[in-house]
Amino acid sequence: MLTCEVSLFPLETLNSDEIINQAVQALKETGIKHETGNISTYLYSDSPEEIWNGLKTIYREAEKAGAEFSMVINLSNNT
Repeated sequence: MLTCEVSLFPLETLNSDEIINQAVQALKETGIKHETGNISTYLYSDSPEEIWNGLKTIYREAEKAGAEFSMVINLSNNT
């Protein structure tokens, strides 16, 4: 089982909550098992490809917003 903690930090924008919520909504639509916390979202899968696809989904959605952002990712194969 792989676990991934990802935090999205939109920079220099007043719409950071909206950007984060849109990214989380796009992730929900993929069906990837995840939990959303206060600062991070946690992805779970036996498939590395599914984790990468989830990260790409978050990245692409944040990129659509047009603001600069930072994504902090912690990936572990230890459950």
